[in-house]
Amino acid sequence: MWKTHHCYVGVTFSGVYAVLTFFLNRMPLHLPINITLTGCTFREGAALQFVGGAEAADSAGILIRVSQTLMRSSVVAFRRALPQQCDIAVTEVDAVQSSAVQLPQTTINTLSVVVLQKVFLSASTLLVSNVKAHSTNRDAFGLYSAGTLTLVGGSSLYARYCSFDGYMHLFYVSILAVSDHSVFALLNNTMASGISLLFQNDEFSVSDHSVLRVVGNSGSVRYAIFADDLWTVQGSSWLDWRDNDVGVGEFFHDSGSAFVSIDSSSVVTLT
Repeated sequence: MWKTHHCYVGVTFSGVYAVLTFFLNRMPLHLPINITLTGCTFREGAALQFVGGAEAADSAGILIRVSQTLMRSSVVAFRRALPQQCDIAVTEVDAVQSSAVQLPQTTINTLSVVVLQKVFLSASTLLVSNVKAHSTNRDAFGLYSAGTLTLVGGSSLYARYCSFDGYMHLFYVSILAVSDHSVFALLNNTMASGISLLFQNDEFSVSDHSVLRVVGNSGSVRYAIFADDLWTVQGSSWLDWRDNDVGVGEFFHDSGSAFVSIDSSSVVTLT
């Protein structure tokens, strides 16, 4: 019998070997899949991870809900190309990160609450919302994307209403490619202190009627956005950078070699 529903309520995962992994491409993707974790605790190196494949497989739809989660030196991770038609939400997380977590079968050693490793989203949504996190290590990233983060086919990634304390960057992104009517957004997040709300380590590309939004965020940080490489915006796309409050900090900072290239069909909104 195909297993299409996975439900965990009030379960505690503790220790570096307590890793709950869902290999999405091994599931019966011709049927709707439902994965729900409510009121669970991950601590002392435990990890929750969702793993895709080399390509975004066809699916009848995957619903993933992770809510009311207590995290103590643990991580939620999404890896590789997730199946199409994923609807993912990680919400209401209370996290304290005091020691780094080794993500299984990777070289990633992290203090981040959510990690994305070479994630590819096609016709899918990923929401991270209402996360309250504290780190005792000032080198930490609240949300961390390693490798290329790709959004296509009307996909969206939203991080909203999150609060981070003790982190260097709210969202550290290595490489970002947003295309084909997709959206990447940081909305109404707060950061007590640190370097930046959004840190770009390598190339960012927004194209084909897509949107990158950094709106309504606030914090005592040096920069709202730290750019370390080229930004390319083209094909009737939109950079929406409005209503961010970083006190005496700069809104946009580049490393000297970075710059933004915008074609004549695209726009930037700044207030």
